[in-house]
Amino acid sequence: MVLGRYERLRMSRRMSPGDAVWYLGENRVNPMTISSIMWFDRPIDVELFRERFEQRLLDRHPIMRQRIVPSRLPGLMPRWVDDRAFDLTRHISEDVLPDPGDQAVLQNWCSEERTIPLDRSRPMWHVSVLQGYRGGGSAIHVRIHHSIGDGLAMMALLVTIMDEYDPTTITLHDRSITDVVGGAIATGTQLLSKGAHLARHPSEAVELARDGAEMAEWAGRLLAPQLVERTVLQGQPDGSKRMAWDPDGFPLAEIKRTARANDATINDVLMTVMSGALHRYLEERQALVDDIAMMIPVNLRRPGVPLPRNLGNRIGLLPLRLPVRSEDPRERLHVLQQRMNELKQSPAPLVSRMLIVTTTMFTPVIERGIHRLNQLRSTGVLTNVPGPPLPLHIGGAELLGTIGWGGMTAHLNLSAAFVSVNGSIFSGLVTDAAITPDPELILDHLHAEYASVIERLGAG
Repeated sequence: MVLGRYERLRMSRRMSPGDAVWYLGENRVNPMTISSIMWFDRPIDVELFRERFEQRLLDRHPIMRQRIVPSRLPGLMPRWVDDRAFDLTRHISEDVLPDPGDQAVLQNWCSEERTIPLDRSRPMWHVSVLQGYRGGGSAIHVRIHHSIGDGLAMMALLVTIMDEYDPTTITLHDRSITDVVGGAIATGTQLLSKGAHLARHPSEAVELARDGAEMAEWAGRLLAPQLVERTVLQGQPDGSKRMAWDPDGFPLAEIKRTARANDATINDVLMTVMSGALHRYLEERQALVDDIAMMIPVNLRRPGVPLPRNLGNRIGLLPLRLPVRSEDPRERLHVLQQRMNELKQSPAPLVSRMLIVTTTMFTPVIERGIHRLNQLRSTGVLTNVPGPPLPLHIGGAELLGTIGWGGMTAHLNLSAAFVSVNGSIFSGLVTDAAITPDPELILDHLHAEYASVIERLGAG
């Protein structure tokens, strides 16, 4: 039966503002694409992969079969509409890497794919299964539009296709829930729901009024963050992306010991390492500054709650200034702890989420203005995503490592990421080639800085 436009719209659903902001906010040089790369010790059976993908992802999450239809009326959100021509083979392809199939070849292949925007006429995701990596291995490059879901949602989806997947035993615990969000969600809920109670308890009303004032203050700080000195990591991107990541990883246990020895979190230590790597890169170019401003995604999902059928985004974005002037890791760690503690004790995560949703209600001109304003105050995005702490396989092929990055707004250049799985933490970067054509050099500095941090701050 052929459905008319009215019937198709009636069977569709309106995109939520929290998802639409990622669709409406992308541009030609920075598509809102989340990329995830996994590498394995042997070839992937692509037919088994397609079968699992269909049964465990597509059947559970119908949004993966839907395309986006923009609204014809200003101010209305786009719609999710079933793609009647959906063909799984268009979305999951298989290729053989060119010789010699080494790390450089894989990085170049994935960089070229990351540069190409996803097809807006189809469901906005694609998976490349790449055989011949490092001889007898393989790799998988997943690209999914940010409007479908956030980075933690993507990690949860990828876990479902593994041999070991069991929803009762494998869960994702996001460190940022306990390390960063603190009481922000509770404060916001109180502000929205306590009206009748507060009328009878005016002293509590005063306290919540102070919380509301603090949230308003943070709204101003997030909309107009503190200006920082511009660096060689900022400029005008042209849309050509460069990827670099470490296929071997760092021992998670070593980072945990270093964190405990300094009364710090894993995230504190990783931020210290990244700050030191950027210090080395900038110093090499005689371009040192005091701070580099990065946006830190914070997961606002409640631990243990299954992903909804329509996936979606539940994140906030927090501004964190990385102290890159100092070459002393202990000093950098101390400064980062102070700055992170301020964020932990604030309603910033919830306020950020509210602002992200609210921007979809602005006109495109105002929304672009806000993105550009933040670009003047930020260099990029820095993420830390925890995965399952156990070995994973697809059809017997062992997962050796994984890395992933989100999209970037306006003209931001740098996306840096840490991802942990099976006792290792992997690091990687995406940059725009017009500004930073050599992310592998930052990665080299990150390796050197990691060794320095472990030596100087480790428990011995």
